[in-house]
Amino acid sequence: MSEKTIDHFCSSTYYRLFSLFNRYDKKLVHVLKSLLGFEPNRILDLACGVGLSTLVLRDNFPGAKITGIDIDPDLIEFARERASRDGIEFRCAEIPDMLAEIPNNTIDLIFIKSAYHYFDEQITIAHLKPLLRERGVIGIAERTARSAKSYPLPNIASTYWEGIFSGHRPNRRLYAADASEMTLSVSCLGEHVMIPTDIYLDAVKENQLVGLWLLKPEVVDEWINNQVTQEIDAFRVFEEFWLYLYRKNRLIA
Repeated sequence: MSEKTIDHFCSSTYYRLFSLFNRYDKKLVHVLKSLLGFEPNRILDLACGVGLSTLVLRDNFPGAKITGIDIDPDLIEFARERASRDGIEFRCAEIPDMLAEIPNNTIDLIFIKSAYHYFDEQITIAHLKPLLRERGVIGIAERTARSAKSYPLPNIASTYWEGIFSGHRPNRRLYAADASEMTLSVSCLGEHVMIPTDIYLDAVKENQLVGLWLLKPEVVDEWINNQVTQEIDAFRVFEEFWLYLYRKNRLIA
């Protein structure tokens, strides 16, 4: 990956926070399924984290063999403990190394949720395409700027995160060759999600949201203390993603 993101994921804190978005994840993958037009046999879930997206893929494609890949050993170990199912395999590896081991023309669906904006030139659409079978699909889900803006964070972190998703598609992250081969096929309708205060503030304290590593710990602590004094029961965020699809030998209109 081309730039620093988060120093260390705390698997249990990460899971407590992002499992609250399960209903939205199901809707997102359901939209993806409706656009495929076939049942995939082999699926890669890149940057799968603790396996939340992998499980949703499994629910929608129960007959598929799914491999979840992530570089964080703690997240992968957590995924193996919590998300192991028949037909699911979790691998801890640098994604370029793992992709190099996969034969070309063997994958039906490559899914990347909320991670492609960090991939550098080692993981572009051009690198993923050869892995696809005929009609194989690459599905990239990227957060909208409206969604990023809805997350309460200290100012610097909030500005940084919103800036990543400032356009309809992350143009500065997608290389020209990639963008020319992808169309914005759907804008998933968003929904509000209520996050209990203790879960959200724990995630902030442990730097589990992007951009918090930019701040000194005392700045984060001061922001948390300020939220605590307001006696908020829950934080209301707006979860919304763009879904970009590329089909081998055919663009999805």
